[in-house]
Amino acid sequence: MICLGLFHPAYDAAVLTGRVAIVTGAGRGIGRAHASRLAAYGASVVVNDAGVATDGAPTDETPAEEVVREIRDGGGQAVAHGGNITDTATGDALVQLALDTWGRLDIVVNNAGIGRPRMVFNLTDDDWDDVLAVHLRGTFGLSRAATRWWREDAKRNGSTYGRLVNTSTGLLLMGGAGQSNYVAAKAAVAAFTEAVAQEMARYGVTANTIMPGAMTRLAAIGWRMARSRDASDATAFDPTDPVHVAEFVCFLASPAGGWLSGQTFQVSGPRVQHVSTWAVNRTLERDDAGWTAAELADEIPRLFGAGPKRAERPPQEWSDRYHAGSDA
Repeated sequence: MICLGLFHPAYDAAVLTGRVAIVTGAGRGIGRAHASRLAAYGASVVVNDAGVATDGAPTDETPAEEVVREIRDGGGQAVAHGGNITDTATGDALVQLALDTWGRLDIVVNNAGIGRPRMVFNLTDDDWDDVLAVHLRGTFGLSRAATRWWREDAKRNGSTYGRLVNTSTGLLLMGGAGQSNYVAAKAAVAAFTEAVAQEMARYGVTANTIMPGAMTRLAAIGWRMARSRDASDATAFDPTDPVHVAEFVCFLASPAGGWLSGQTFQVSGPRVQHVSTWAVNRTLERDDAGWTAAELADEIPRLFGAGPKRAERPPQEWSDRYHAGSDA
């Protein structure tokens, strides 16, 4: 677990004053918490939400405008945008709206998402394409527009302030049965973010991934998080509240988070976990030659702790399967 206070003991309550942020999917749930907390720390926020249902179906709702009203009523600055993030032109429009309104862009949080949970054999082409379009294409479109501006800003001024936060999922750590379209998109988001972090390092722009855990309407369609408080006690600590994820995003968006890039964090309630992505677990190697399939049948089980470390043959069930009774 990471204690955020260790990074910046005197964390200023107005640490993001003068900064400009864009948050997608900000009309409800975690995105709404992101927008509200960024504004509370002083940022001006472009609140994007197309007002769709959890499966992406259109509705007549305008949640982005509701969030903007709340932020303004609290003394903050915000503007609404209802564009569909699956259209990459929306990413360009969001960046332009930030520039036209406040003259700069500092923070981008790609949060918009939908869910179509089905087993892979029941997925339709649209189930696959629509989910990837929101999570992956949407993340790409806005990230491209934002990084273009940050790159040009750095060239003009010698430096820039850029914080990109993209959203993946903790389901990647659990397999995600019934969510193959969703986890495929979210794994791609994590890989995409690490590549962008390397590309933008020379300009001083950071890019990090979060795996949020909170009870929202989208989370409820795929999994359930047990509440550890009495629902009747409004003052009790609620680990499922999206605000805990939003606070971590505000940290990443702040100057105190500027030393972190290309990293993935799982955040849920009071728990912050650093997730190592794409790491080699175990290695099988020799110097004299490559491996034959028969040799691998003996050696690979050792990577999984099967049998003695230097056993001459694998467990009997492996031997039977691969050698078909041979004494080789």
